[in-house]
Amino acid sequence: MEIIGNKIKLIPAKEPDREKIYSWLCRSDLTSSVMGPPNYPEHPIPTLEDFCNEYPLSFFNMAGDGKGRVFIIVANGEEVGTVGYDLLNKEKSKVVLDIWMKAVQYCGHGYGSDALNALSAYLHGNFAITNFLISPSKRNERAVAAYKKAGFEYVKTMDKREQEKEFGISEYNDNVLMIKNL
Repeated sequence: MEIIGNKIKLIPAKEPDREKIYSWLCRSDLTSSVMGPPNYPEHPIPTLEDFCNEYPLSFFNMAGDGKGRVFIIVANGEEVGTVGYDLLNKEKSKVVLDIWMKAVQYCGHGYGSDALNALSAYLHGNFAITNFLISPSKRNERAVAAYKKAGFEYVKTMDKREQEKEFGISEYNDNVLMIKNL
């Protein structure tokens, strides 16, 4: 199964992709723009074990389609990042999306917004999801701009307590809740 966008295609990630995807998040030239000191002291860089706890094996096989799943973003035949969903709630018709690029060189080409749009269309068509949530740090201006480009609208800024209540986890002191409705 592949999900095709305008500029990208999404390929379901498999278990052997897990450490590579972790490296894109935690060991790339983009890492300091999303986590870890000095810009994000409240959101330390996770260990591989922490990452695996947050993204269990179900996210890397078809069983994950019941709750969450991770995809590799491919543009021009090259892996450029990852996008996924979590907390799929069919009853409330909502889902939380997450995305990160492999390196700075893949930012600014529209791959991320295209990946978010393609994944949203897939989830809408396959699970009747109409509400898509994403919550970057307010300090990550590049991400906020990309999400707006993908059709997400600002709802509110949440502190860690509000985020914990909404999502069950908290990452930043200044999460921007953004929602896209289909």
